[in-house]
Amino acid sequence: MSLNLSDIFKKKYLKGYFKRNKKIFITAIVLFVLLGVLSVFAGGYSQTVSLSEKSLSQANIGDDSTHPNLKNITTVESFVELTCHNLIQDLTCLFGGLLLFIPSLFISAINAYNFLTIFITYPLPVIIYGILPHGIFEIPSSIFALAGAIMLFKTEINVIKGIISSKTTVKDKINESEYLIKDAIITCFIVILLLVVAGFIEIFITPGLIDNFALDYI
Repeated sequence: MSLNLSDIFKKKYLKGYFKRNKKIFITAIVLFVLLGVLSVFAGGYSQTVSLSEKSLSQANIGDDSTHPNLKNITTVESFVELTCHNLIQDLTCLFGGLLLFIPSLFISAINAYNFLTIFITYPLPVIIYGILPHGIFEIPSSIFALAGAIMLFKTEINVIKGIISSKTTVKDKINESEYLIKDAIITCFIVILLLVVAGFIEIFITPGLIDNFALDYI
């Protein structure tokens, strides 16, 4: 058995990505919202660093005028640090699907809690100018990561069925799950792209928007 990974670069295969995984994405969205609501009502994960706090803190980056390039150095380092942090978090969620889905549920609950509390807690101008510009990429990234975790979890379940069943083999189940593995790889690339864009906006664009339009509301 060998995976034909070249399919993930073919236009025709990519076009069918959402159609193939429609139920998975519906499940991921519903589960993400449900985890967020349950977490908010339970008051859990209160010590988790809010994504908005990271955004708002960038508004003061580079105030030290003693070095003309200090701001650029700081923001570039912050971009790398923030993007790596978010990548580790969402990719851990995605590949957590191979660990009985448990890490994926935990990380998704934290992400959903953070996003919901941001929209509940902060004034509308702060949300519009300080959160949404990068949030429109970061929130989908978390949902894509959860969807990818479901794909891998379904693959894992199929393999387990192949191990314990006398009517089928592991090879058969892996072949049956081939599209899930390929689509999980595609999902991984989508998550990386979304988070790089989100990180760039959060570090280099959000602070200016906050300074000009939302500083009085912080």
